[in-house]
Order: sequence, then C-alpha cells, then structure tokens
Amino acid sequence: MPKLVDQLLLEKFLKGECSAQEEQMVRLFLKQPESEILLSKILSSNQAKDWALFEAEEVPHIKQQYWNNSINQRITDKQEEQELRTKKRFNFKYAAIWTTLVITALSVYLIMHFSKPDQQVFAFIERSNPNGQRSKIILSDSSVVYLGAGSRLKYPETFSAAKREISLYGEAFFEVTKNPKKPFIIHTGNVSTQVLGTSFKIEAFNGKALTVEVATGKVRVNRIKGNSIESLAILTPGQRVVYFRGKANTEGVDIADVTGFKSSQLAFHNSSLLEICETLERWYNVKIIFKKRQKPMERMTLTMDATVSINKLLNVLSAAGKFQYNIKNNEITIR
Repeated sequence: MPKLVDQLLLEKFLKGECSAQEEQMVRLFLKQPESEILLSKILSSNQAKDWALFEAEEVPHIKQQYWNNSINQRITDKQEEQELRTKKRFNFKYAAIWTTLVITALSVYLIMHFSKPDQQVFAFIERSNPNGQRSKIILSDSSVVYLGAGSRLKYPETFSAAKREISLYGEAFFEVTKNPKKPFIIHTGNVSTQVLGTSFKIEAFNGKALTVEVATGKVRVNRIKGNSIESLAILTPGQRVVYFRGKANTEGVDIADVTGFKSSQLAFHNSSLLEICETLERWYNVKIIFKKRQKPMERMTLTMDATVSINKLLNVLSAAGKFQYNIKNNEITIR
C-alpha cells in the first residue's frame, strides 16, 4: 500500500484534493518509516511551492530565515560553492540535523492531524465494597450511584461522546442525569439496562435472579445474545423485571421500597428467610447458620432498617419469623 504514494499524491493530499480512498492510503503511508524519504525529497526541492504547501497546512516549521538561507545555499553557483566549500561542509552538517528535525516534526504533525484513530481510549475506575460496607459514587456526568455491600462498579473516568457505559456486579441504586443524546447503559453479565435519565435499582449476583426496579423514568432491559439483542422488558415507575434462567417476569413494586435502598431500608416481599439472611450477611459482614432444615424456606414480607445494629435488626426479624438466635463473634445461629 505505501509504495503507491508518490510526491504528487502527497501534494494532492495536502491541498485537500484527494478522494476518500486516496486520503486513507496517504494516512497509512505516513505511519510507515518510508514516508521520511518522500518528505525529505519534498523539503530538499528548490521549488518554493513545496514549502508553501506545508506552510498552508500550518505545519510546525523552523524559522523562515533559516529555510531561505538553506535554499539560497543550494542554488549558489558552482564558483561560489568552490570558494565556500570548507564553510559549507560545516553548514551542511547542521543543515542535515535541521532537515531531520523538520521531517520528524512534519511526520508527527501529519499523523496526528490527518490520521483518524480507530477508537478513543479512556481510563477506567473500579470500586469494590466488601461485605459490611456501602458507598456513594458520583460519576463524571453528575449521575449518582449508591453501591451496596459485596458489590463492584466499573466506570470510565470520563464518558465518551456517544454514550455512557458502566459495569455492575451486585446491587446498586442509580440516579442518572438526564441526557437524551447520550444513553446510560449498565452491563450486568449478558444483560444490559439502558436509560436516558431516571432512578432505579439493580441487583445482579452470581447464581441469583437479576432484578431491575424503577422509581422514576423509563428503563429498557435487554439480553445480549451474540450479535443480537433480545428485549426483556420496558419498565416504567413502580415496575420491576425478574430475570432468571432465561425467563423474564415483569411485576409491580412499591416505589418507596425501591428508593428506600438509598437510606438503607431493606424491603422483602414473599422472600424466603434464606434470601433475607443472605442479604444480611452482605450488609453486616456476618455468617448465618440454620439449625433446622426447613426454616430457611419459610417466606416473609417485611421492611427493615439496616442502619441499626445487627442485634436490634435480628430482634425484629426473629419476632416476625418466630425463631430464636444467638451471636458469637460474627457468627449467628438461628434455631
């Protein structure tokens, strides 16, 4: 490909007269080491039009005075060259150095200003909460994420111009800044949740059902299947989708229960005691053991305040679930 680029085509490129195919060819050529040879040929030409071409493109250059002197030296007649031969040896030594610098500067300029990078590179940040810890994260677009215990969030330091994409493992409540021109997308495994500006909660742990609950706005939940996208649900306030083992079910949810996550309110609806205790293990960094085989399967509906101590919370839970418990260090036994 680079061998097809000659001086005429390069000059045509600098004048902006190339076709799209020719322009791409020149850009590829400028990234090759061989391009320096052609640039050197153009710069060493005694035709003023060559310099004018580069100057019109605002190429960084050496002082104009030096350039004029260099040209004048090259067109000096033979008699003057013989008289000044010794002096010229000295001048050409440094002229070669300057020519190399000019070629290098031109190469860098042309590549940076005429080459189109395949993609922008962004720095990513990863925030992880161990069990027993929660955090509030403010993204570059002012969106706020309330990241739950035992959860992980990966996001760019600055969003791209086209869209806002992040990755979540675990649970989090989102308050997304509205921007109709730049969709906000949360990736959780092979499921993506897309919004333009809204508030909602996502829970996505390995081996568990994925749930998306909406407090405000509209949310689209999709499943990625190879190169295709399958719509799982379009949710409005007071709705949630539960996706597990390839099946998605949409149902109603109390908006207060969704937004309560921000203030550490844990809402459970027809949840098993096992599911409730798994949540408490993450939020309080404890281990819960059941002594009775059937007890974990019992179902309950209740809301608990997770800002209180584990002892106070278990007093409420044991009264509702009709069981006894004891705590030793970070281990809780339910009888």
